[in-house]
Amino acid sequence: MSQKISIYYVRHGQTYFNLKDYIQGQCDAPLTQKGFEVAKKLGEMVKHIPFQRAYSSDLRRAMETLDIILEKHTLEPTYSKLLRELNFGLYEGDIGTYFWRDMSQKYGFNLNDMSFMERYAYLYHPTDNPTGEKLDDFINRLKEAFQEIVEAATIDNHQDILVVGHGLAIHAILEAFGVHAPENSITNSSVSKIVYENHEFKVEYFGREEGPF
Repeated sequence: MSQKISIYYVRHGQTYFNLKDYIQGQCDAPLTQKGFEVAKKLGEMVKHIPFQRAYSSDLRRAMETLDIILEKHTLEPTYSKLLRELNFGLYEGDIGTYFWRDMSQKYGFNLNDMSFMERYAYLYHPTDNPTGEKLDDFINRLKEAFQEIVEAATIDNHQDILVVGHGLAIHAILEAFGVHAPENSITNSSVSKIVYENHEFKVEYFGREEGPF
């Protein structure tokens, strides 16, 4: 009988960069008071789930969120660079309001002609933004992270795994698993459930803010 592994993938709590609408990839603003409060509320809502392992990106906002959620648990968290958000390179910290309008004008593409994820292929540029991350590299490292997570869970016979990460990373991995995510940003501290069974990843729900989880 195939082992079933449930992965609860949470977006970090609200940060000051989220509040101000600044581009936030691997630059790292702390959680706001609301970010702490909503993460604490989520911790209460998921305290009944017998998590056997917990992971997060090693960026501050994700680690803080995970620590808050784990207040009702006794797990030792694992922090991973593979779970980080996309690196926006030179655009980190820019004001987000007109970002995609300016990018589409600069590179001559139409946002209406592409999916939510496709636009991020324009972030990396060998001369304009050489420190930005290529979209394929971003997706591949997320796949690597999830493969490591399910391999460890399989070896240890774990069924319930908590992962705290980032909005775009959640979109990217869901699309990599064949799910067309909504064309908007996923809410802070929301939960997406991914089930791994019979060597396949399937998405049970996306961006849920209230239980049942």
